[in-house]
Amino acid sequence: MKNEEILRAILKEVCDGYVECIVDNLKENYDLYSKDFKITLACSNMLAELKSKNILLDYHDVFVDIIIDRIYREISNYLAR
Repeated sequence: MKNEEILRAILKEVCDGYVECIVDNLKENYDLYSKDFKITLACSNMLAELKSKNILLDYHDVFVDIIIDRIYREISNYLAR
């Protein structure tokens, strides 16, 4: 799985107590769960690309509230299962 460090940072902002659970499940079943985290993974990839160019930003600095709300919704839906 690409950009695990950034994905962990995003997940920590949203649901600190469940980061390991979500990341472990994504690692083990990436094909199965990647469709449930489309926006979260896209945001993680974008931040990783910025980081690779030495542009260090927090996801609150980059994404508008509607994207942040969708990340919350993806993670909430996953955790509710």
